[in-house]
Amino acid sequence: MTIRYLNKIIGLSFAALLLLTSQAEAGSLKLGDVLNNTTNAFGNFPTFLSLSAALLGLLFAIVGVFKFKDHVDNPAQTPLSAGVKRFLAGGMLLSAPYTGSVLKGTLLGASTQTLSSTLRHGAPGGTGMDQMIYDLVNSAAGPAGQLLAAFSYIAAVILLVVGVSRLTKTAQEGPRGPGGLGTIMTFLASGALFSSAGMMSTFTTSLFGNPTVSTYATIDPTVINAADALKIAPVIEAVMTFIMIVGIIAFIRGWFVMKAFADGSSQASIAQGLTFLFGGALAMNLGDLVNVLGKTVGVNGITFG
Repeated sequence: MTIRYLNKIIGLSFAALLLLTSQAEAGSLKLGDVLNNTTNAFGNFPTFLSLSAALLGLLFAIVGVFKFKDHVDNPAQTPLSAGVKRFLAGGMLLSAPYTGSVLKGTLLGASTQTLSSTLRHGAPGGTGMDQMIYDLVNSAAGPAGQLLAAFSYIAAVILLVVGVSRLTKTAQEGPRGPGGLGTIMTFLASGALFSSAGMMSTFTTSLFGNPTVSTYATIDPTVINAADALKIAPVIEAVMTFIMIVGIIAFIRGWFVMKAFADGSSQASIAQGLTFLFGGALAMNLGDLVNVLGKTVGVNGITFG
């Protein structure tokens, strides 16, 4: 019940933040500006979530005190664990930022490794479709990455609150109980989203040996002349960047699918979750994947570095 009300408060507050976000003149907005405005709307939202978590933690602690009293008055009806669980949950929520750091450190240790990308060609120039594609992706790529990072952090905090609140339930809740698989996966998903950049880097390194995403396109001169290659390469790199953004979205979604499966949802499976995670990692590293496939079949018309 408490989490249901908390979700409603978070939803209303997020809507208010979006409405209050300052906007540029409509005629001068670009896609990147829209994404930046949306990210700016998230600016104070993590602080609000931390405050909400602290208030919920205080509530759990107060309820825990009454549970201890009920246990003393009637041990048969109120077990000692009822108060202990609420005290534990309250402490974790009152120190939510530290709890998030613990989850992050549990998955990645002290590693601060993140994804990086190679250089890209400059704009093709002119007013043709190639320049339009380049401008579109060049405008949206950076803001889209920042927006996804903000979303990951906020989702991680929400999952942390959900996971901690489940610690106060009973074993009859099944996967969503204190020791259920769903609760454990909720904490793991929260930690993965707290360290989304590091997790992407880990998957990338596991697949291709390094955390650098290859985006610099080199077209073999036997395929196309150098002048045309200078115009086509930036477009190819723009498409690769767009696919990389799609891969990041898929990677983030993979953790939600894994959580849904652990919660017992019939609409999610572990294979689906792994497909999102590894498929997203491959999409983020499409340049390296093209290099691998090209070398495998002996075709080197285009390579990425």
